[in-house]
Amino acid sequence: MYLGGGALVRGCVQEEIRFMFNPELIAGMLFLPCMADNEAIEIVGTERFSSYTGYASSFRFNGDYVDKKDIDVLGRRKTRIVAIDALCCPGKSQYRLEGLLREINKAFCGFMDQCKCHQYQQLFKDDQTVKATGGRSIVNLLSLGHTSTSSQATEGTSGNQLARNHKGHGCPPFDNQHEIGVVTGNWGCGAFGGDPQLKAMLQWIAASQAMRPFILYYTFGLEALQMLEQVIQWIVSHKWTAGELWNVLVEYSSQRSREKTRVGFFNWLIPSLSSHDDMLNDSYDDQTCSCC
Repeated sequence: MYLGGGALVRGCVQEEIRFMFNPELIAGMLFLPCMADNEAIEIVGTERFSSYTGYASSFRFNGDYVDKKDIDVLGRRKTRIVAIDALCCPGKSQYRLEGLLREINKAFCGFMDQCKCHQYQQLFKDDQTVKATGGRSIVNLLSLGHTSTSSQATEGTSGNQLARNHKGHGCPPFDNQHEIGVVTGNWGCGAFGGDPQLKAMLQWIAASQAMRPFILYYTFGLEALQMLEQVIQWIVSHKWTAGELWNVLVEYSSQRSREKTRVGFFNWLIPSLSSHDDMLNDSYDDQTCSCC
């Protein structure tokens, strides 16, 4: 898929809104090719120029914005924006193994840090050891952001507040300048029709494998994710590895694709969480969307 979505036509949701208040991103729409399944786009140094309110049809300009982010040695704002395209209107195919692999590989491509490539190589070289021990621990690096639909909710939030110490979890130490986390949300959901519970878990696994120190996850008040924090704590308390969570996701998705279950992942994993979860997730199997 191409960068920018409907930024220059009629779209006005998460990606398009970002392109409106960071208008330098629009230049990338002229030059960057369509992304393959194993590609992501990283844009460094864009400046924010405006504030806004609303979302989609209620989106409105809300005055100038003074970007106070620090400047790097090249005179760029210390901002990194990563573009990763999710499957469009996947329906039941998102629960098949090829759909899971496509999405987790795409997220990993976006979350990986080029500065750590040699450490990824060492990680994958030791893959047999990792398999023998059940995989690396999936640390408690996922924190929830505010549910406001305005991106201004991220202002004043620092990596130091959210980062989790990786000591004892198999992750080598890095210089502080490379301790950059991921701020994300309901990737591939909404107009794209993805299952938000599935996507949240896939992003968590991808960030762990990419050795990111934290994720700040914005649910935007989505009802299907109201139990996300409890699920995170339950998984962490059971000391699951990334590989174990992946295997459980595969098992759940297999049952979902074969219609052996109709409940969402959270309630399937921990049935005591919510009795109304059944009603929230049927719509992700077959739905009409307008993302393509």
